[in-house]
Amino acid sequence: MTETILRFFDACQPFGYPLLACSLILVAAIIYHLLFTGNGRLLGKLQSAISLAHENDIDPTPALSDCCLKDSSPLAQEVLFALQHRGEPHIKEQMESRLRLLIDSQRAGMATINVITNIAPMLGILGTAWGLVEIFGVFGGSGAEPGIAMGISTALYTTIFGLAIAVPGIIALTCFERGLERRAARIDRFFTDLLSNESK
Repeated sequence: MTETILRFFDACQPFGYPLLACSLILVAAIIYHLLFTGNGRLLGKLQSAISLAHENDIDPTPALSDCCLKDSSPLAQEVLFALQHRGEPHIKEQMESRLRLLIDSQRAGMATINVITNIAPMLGILGTAWGLVEIFGVFGGSGAEPGIAMGISTALYTTIFGLAIAVPGIIALTCFERGLERRAARIDRFFTDLLSNESK
């Protein structure tokens, strides 16, 4: 198995190392995004606290403050800010701009994933062109068959490698975009409830 991988990697040269770097950067960006955006539990706790307060017709501030003081995430900081300034004249406008920044910060790593999913197939196509150049370069010479075979393998392997990097990246990026949309909707709904007249 290891020998097959090494043979595959050697056949991708001189594009093997850039493609390998792309794959490592892609994995790192995916892990970074997953670690950075792990505030789903806090949001669930906050929504439960505010729903319970509405049902019992009590002020949700103590329960929300307690949840947020135990958490150091940006979402917790925004909730504490909203609680401190709730009832002020322009708090809704302020929170809209602050929440836009919060949601934008949730895109951590997604720009890198997008770049890699665009670069990797291009490197694969570049490898294909490189292989074709090698193929045409050996036509008419003695011992042309090994050169043609090597050129074809370079052309095909780099294309496969590039697509093998791009496809998981596109899937991950699509899932992250959908997750971000759902998270943004939940955050917006939570702050709307928090700042509504009923929750004052």
